[in-house]
Amino acid sequence: MKDIPLLLIHGYPFDHTLWFATIASLGSKAKVIVPDLPGFGKEPPLREAKPSMEAYADFLARALDDQKTEKVAVAGMSMGGYVALAFAEKFPQRTACLGLISTQAAPDSPDAKQARVEIIEKIRAKGPGIAAETILPKMFSDARPANPDLQNYPTEGAQKAGADGLSWALRAMAARPDRTEFLHSFNHPVLVVHGSEDKIIPFTKARAMAENCLKPIFIEVPGAGHATPLENPDAVANGLVRLLAACAESANQ
Repeated sequence: MKDIPLLLIHGYPFDHTLWFATIASLGSKAKVIVPDLPGFGKEPPLREAKPSMEAYADFLARALDDQKTEKVAVAGMSMGGYVALAFAEKFPQRTACLGLISTQAAPDSPDAKQARVEIIEKIRAKGPGIAAETILPKMFSDARPANPDLQNYPTEGAQKAGADGLSWALRAMAARPDRTEFLHSFNHPVLVVHGSEDKIIPFTKARAMAENCLKPIFIEVPGAGHATPLENPDAVANGLVRLLAACAESANQ
């Protein structure tokens, strides 16, 4: 399993620290690469590229080139899953397998696109903190809404990203295409991890997405909301270990 590096892509409005508990749970079972996407953490925004998941994927490909890493297992949470799908479609020769955590292959609905426009306007008017305030009520299951340690992750992530990083990401998410058919044709192992109490992407959508895959590994995380890597990092890590094992087995066939 260690021969296949694991690229973990954070969601919105987080940065790479989203994965720390999952990485701790993985221990020595995987070689992990955890970048910040442009505009998040300490990574400056993409200034010239048009907002898109493909631009994020290009950034990751360049980062892998810098590390002299050719092929990876790619896994992403929420927006990171959108990026992972874009990476897998654009760089199939570099994608050994795919992990989709609290995410979906479907595009934004018209209402969702409009909601992103409205959030951008609020961020520009009131600052990046409003991004975290808007998403926090939907981020965690009802069993964990008052946990300050968990709430700090999206709050600090939004502040680090600032208005430019957040706005770019929101535009990119709104512009993403439907990758349902691509996922159906992806002939490598696909891990789908989803919280049973997800308030942002319904659990039923995740199950249907897994059923659409050729080689699915489906894991329900009971009692977890949208932020599964924070709410139950052990379950996410166990799923990633299964994915890497499937990757290795597929490569040896």
